[in-house]
Amino acid sequence: MPKFQSIAVGALAMVVAAGSAVAGPLVTFTYTNLNGIYNDNGNGTGNFTALATNGGGLRTDGSVSRVVGPGAGTAVFNPGFFGGSAADFVLNLSVFNKNNVFGTAQGIGHFTITDTLGNRLEGDLTGDWINFGGATFFNGAISNSFFVPILAGAFVGNTGFFAMDVPGQPLDGSLVQLFLDAPGAGFFDASFREISTGVAGQLVPTPASISLLGLGGLIAARRRR
Repeated sequence: MPKFQSIAVGALAMVVAAGSAVAGPLVTFTYTNLNGIYNDNGNGTGNFTALATNGGGLRTDGSVSRVVGPGAGTAVFNPGFFGGSAADFVLNLSVFNKNNVFGTAQGIGHFTITDTLGNRLEGDLTGDWINFGGATFFNGAISNSFFVPILAGAFVGNTGFFAMDVPGQPLDGSLVQLFLDAPGAGFFDASFREISTGVAGQLVPTPASISLLGLGGLIAARRRR
């Protein structure tokens, strides 16, 4: 869904620009058309996963950028990239303390972004789930995020690359994730899969993470059109 991707990228750029006065981002990333999967535990808790995929009507695409420094650049992962190389995206989040009246819950988890050579960018997540207007998004803080070099010194996409020697690692940051509610599943009331999911995040060199709550709202509003 190219329109969804362009909106997410544009919205992330706005948030990055707004937050530069606090702490300029070093790394940003955006992925769309991920496979959103929820496994309900039956007691108001469960586990959500967003995976890169190339099937079931979903063709994941994305990009990861190093914003500053002599090694700055962007690694672009083309639609349907999954399966053609080592490139991957995996995000796992728990769901607990769910309140259906207010449409809120809490979550903790981890994400791993892998490039075409097997190099990884990882980070821990904590934050809040919010359900509003037929969409659910996760507004979270990233901590302990770092690159894991496997081959060479560059993070390489289908096109483009950048140097992984980003200063200040491990980094902190912010992430927002959005998906439209699965038919019949309510707010994490039942298991579901193959729900198109978008993720956008940024990593900064200080503990002062920039909230992406506004980004989630913007994506939700435009995605429903």
